[in-house]
Amino acid sequence: MQKFVGFTLQQKVVFNLVFVLLMVIGAFTVLRMPVERYPNIQFGNMYINTYLPGASPEDIETLITKEIEESLEDLEKVEYIRSSSYRERSNIVIKFEDDSDYEKRFDDVRLKVLAIIDDLPELTEPPVFNFLDVNDWFPTISVNVAGNHTNETLTQVAETLKIPLAQLDGVREVKISGDYTREFHIILSEEKLRRTGITFPEVAQALRLANSAFPAGHADTANGEFVVRVDEQFSNRDEIVSAIIRNDGDGSFVRLEDVMAAAYFSYRDPFVMASINGEDCVTLQIMKHRNGNALFIAQEVRQIIAELATSYEVMGISLEVTQDSSTRIEDSIRVLGVNLLLGIVLVCTIIWLFMGFRNAALTTVGIPFAFLVTMVLMYLTGNSINEVS
Repeated sequence: MQKFVGFTLQQKVVFNLVFVLLMVIGAFTVLRMPVERYPNIQFGNMYINTYLPGASPEDIETLITKEIEESLEDLEKVEYIRSSSYRERSNIVIKFEDDSDYEKRFDDVRLKVLAIIDDLPELTEPPVFNFLDVNDWFPTISVNVAGNHTNETLTQVAETLKIPLAQLDGVREVKISGDYTREFHIILSEEKLRRTGITFPEVAQALRLANSAFPAGHADTANGEFVVRVDEQFSNRDEIVSAIIRNDGDGSFVRLEDVMAAAYFSYRDPFVMASINGEDCVTLQIMKHRNGNALFIAQEVRQIIAELATSYEVMGISLEVTQDSSTRIEDSIRVLGVNLLLGIVLVCTIIWLFMGFRNAALTTVGIPFAFLVTMVLMYLTGNSINEVS
């Protein structure tokens, strides 16, 4: 052991080079490490939300929730499955066992549910799968599109802004909330239905058959091969209200306008309503990738918004930034830097007074060296710079 220590002490040049190299690598690593407010903790919870317009809670339970639950019966490493059926919406929560392969379990659930899509009612919207983690709770930064305009106009602006924001380095997803789903509402007259002898299911079936589109094969001609497609989908209000509900034997027919009380474009009852400073808005939530740097992302988002804000102000639309996690992160890093500097000064001063300048200088250099080497180890183990670490 003494020979090894003696040999080591003789290699001054080698160890000085290693010391400088580790310092450089550490400094470079600090610039590349992911920066976020909280570590991305996975709780092993998965949510499946399915929407069926116009369905009662009983219909949702029978037609959707039970179908999805049955498809998940043989799912492995599950702690529990909890379901809730609401008006027009089914919500299923799956809790996986701790320390299991969450990503593999997520893929298994998604494949099992997608396999029974055809067994769900025709008007059911595709299920939405969400795997709960901290980044879903706390977006890196949010952009609010507000103004004295319709929700449809604000949503279109948000969709336009989403394109450059989603292309930023380190951005995983840009979510839009507060947008309303546009629908065409038809109010049937009970008196007119009774007078014509038509029932509600007959009206629904007639509209479903009239509003259809499907491929019809192909045709070979002398000019080439053509794809044949039947497209009878409604494109405006007049086509909808003039749809034929019933043909009578005497050649007459009953149209939708003959049995309805009103027909108009409107919006589906929203689950989320967004506002800023008392004004309705549509919000874009920027979610960062696991290896993304929240400080760089927030800075680039602010630059894009600053460049576009002036052009949108002319149209009476304001772009406001909220939920900026970089503010708290910068405060935490500032406190960390001040504490590190204060610690170095105090240690150096005390050692200098009692043990001399040489020992104080060595200790002073050793503190940032230890810090930078720690950053390298954190980077290699997949950790990030956050308020916890």
